[in-house]
Amino acid sequence: MIARRSVLLAGALALVAGPAAFAQSPEVAKLRDELMALEKGSWGFMRDRNYEGMKSFLADDALLIFGDGTRFNKRQMMELMADLTMIGDIKIEPTYAVRMLTPDVATLLYRVTYTSSYKGAPPVTLKVLSSSIYVRRDGKWLSVLYQETPLP
Repeated sequence: MIARRSVLLAGALALVAGPAAFAQSPEVAKLRDELMALEKGSWGFMRDRNYEGMKSFLADDALLIFGDGTRFNKRQMMELMADLTMIGDIKIEPTYAVRMLTPDVATLLYRVTYTSSYKGAPPVTLKVLSSSIYVRRDGKWLSVLYQETPLP
């Protein structure tokens, strides 16, 4: 639990960091693209109900918080996938950014618009600001926190 709090605190600090923190070296830009490729992959896992892909993407201690405030751990997220339908294109704006917190912790920030339906309910389209915190464990980047905030 302490490790999760540390990651959450680090993510919050990244969001309030000054403009100097936003300059990105070529190495950070490369990491930004690598993490965005993982993030886009996770959207594909949801769309395709690729349980194995999502299972390997999420850390065992992952927490996902959606725009309506619902929270899911990894097990709950895997269960949710059975009843969730992603509809149409998932549109990620090209202005995404990464903030390095430590050499093994990074926050990816981006805007995305997606449409989904849960248990056959009418589809809902959401435009959100997403933040994903990744940790590198055993040389592999894993998602430990996904959080989205609805945009107008």
